Amino acid sequence: MNNNLYNTGGYIPTHAINGINSYGEKYVEEYLRNNLGKNVEAHVSFCDSIEWRDSIFTGILEDVGKDYIVIKNNENSYVIWSVYINYIVLNQNYR
Repeated sequence: MNNNLYNTGGYIPTHAINGINSYGEKYVEEYLRNNLGKNVEAHVSFCDSIEWRDSIFTGILEDVGKDYIVIKNNENSYVIWSVYINYIVLNQNYR
């Protein structure tokens, strides 16, 4: 048995205990949550759709979850699943 694959030495990584990352890294969700209420562009791809294949949703960032964002513009609100998001552009200064 390879001890590298089955390490029983009791090593516990401490860099992510209690949601605190000691390396100072931030996750995308945290950046977006700090910028709620700002104007954003979400560039998304729906690979199975011809009509909505590559789209840009523009509006105010209303909510952020672990696997979705909510963007609201003058006409509609959109819940966009993270799996479809290519990238997000913040059109204002971000925090």
